[in-house]
Amino acid sequence: MSKAIQHISRHTKKAGRHLWDHFIPHAGNNYHPHALKHNVLIGYSVILILLKVLVVVVPIALPSSSLFSSAITPQNIVELTNQTRENLSLGDLKLNDKLTASAQAKAEDMLLNQYFAHTSPAGATPWDWFAKAGYKYTYAGENLAVHFTTAENLQAGWLASPTHRANIVMPKYTEIGVGVAMGTFEGFDTTIVVEHFASPIKTALATTIKPVTKEVVAPVINANTNTPAPKPVLEPVTAGSTTGEVESAVIVPKTPVSAVAKPVPVVLKPIIDESSLKVLQDNNSYQVQIKVTNAKAVVVRLVAEAVVLIKQNNDVWQGSIAFNPDQFSKGGELLSAMVIGSDDSVDTKSLVWLAPKVSTQQFYVFNEGTNKFAKILGFFTVRNLDDSVTQFYFYFVVFLVAALLLNIFIKIRVQHVSVVSHSLAVVGLALLLTII
Repeated sequence: MSKAIQHISRHTKKAGRHLWDHFIPHAGNNYHPHALKHNVLIGYSVILILLKVLVVVVPIALPSSSLFSSAITPQNIVELTNQTRENLSLGDLKLNDKLTASAQAKAEDMLLNQYFAHTSPAGATPWDWFAKAGYKYTYAGENLAVHFTTAENLQAGWLASPTHRANIVMPKYTEIGVGVAMGTFEGFDTTIVVEHFASPIKTALATTIKPVTKEVVAPVINANTNTPAPKPVLEPVTAGSTTGEVESAVIVPKTPVSAVAKPVPVVLKPIIDESSLKVLQDNNSYQVQIKVTNAKAVVVRLVAEAVVLIKQNNDVWQGSIAFNPDQFSKGGELLSAMVIGSDDSVDTKSLVWLAPKVSTQQFYVFNEGTNKFAKILGFFTVRNLDDSVTQFYFYFVVFLVAALLLNIFIKIRVQHVSVVSHSLAVVGLALLLTII
């Protein structure tokens, strides 16, 4: 036991001497700490520049990645919109399928008919798209955008416009839908985005309904008691909207006293673990693995292909989806998942952009969810690279300034002017790379 302690003590002392030589000026290192030697400082500079080159080059080499800035997807637009509302202590907007359908139809119509306006050349207004989707509202609004390349820049553009910002932060809105159409517009390959906001018409409570007609609809047989169900009352309800008045007929049945409420079964919503996503390119197919809980089926879609994944242990779903590289656009194509819950509800999630023609694609997997990251070689995880490099620059400046101050003040009478000037130059380089 004593030998082990001696061994540890000897290595600890040796490590301490190395640290002393690296950071503390003394006669043994000629008052020139190893961490501030000229060749070491040159090495620092090379590393700093290479990191900045990596930040600039990787998004170009891998255009499918949204790791450094969010791709323009409905999910990302909704998340950024709700983040703005949360910052202002406003309620989140809930995604509504009908609003999504109306926004998507409007975006595709703008691309098809080559216009960018709230009213189409055929005279269709935003409210016509709400009506076609079957959405009835009390308040509604529309935001449009085109020629943006990232979700963050698009959101910043909307927030810079008073009218668009007013829609985003309108307290009366409770639901949202986003449509995205990609194609050629005004001679450019671009993306058109439509954002629809609204608050739906709320059905009045049965106790507040006053009959306005004695006519009733035919009684419906109650399957449980084999007796006629209560007669519903028909009443017109009028509510205000941003475009005038809308009218809706509401049927409110009265529940019989003898009726016994059935227990509502607990339905667990499917949960997609985006961090578990693994994608491996294998010739003309991608091997996909992802963890999804509370799901009855998981389907992944890529371009024109769709494959049902097979459930493994621990709620892990696996499968292989074929692809044709010639069908991919320059920026890659989106791999999405459709999850069917135990109650037959359907949830669609954007998973990752893939670019098979990029040679390094097989080494990278980019997550498109809220918690964006990259997995290199399948095991090394990198969060937002741009932010990570900026943080590295900050900590490096702190480290180098601390080492320089130790060098100056521990032996203030013995200084190497070239060391101080060289160190300050490297600090300046790190600060410059941080802001550009």
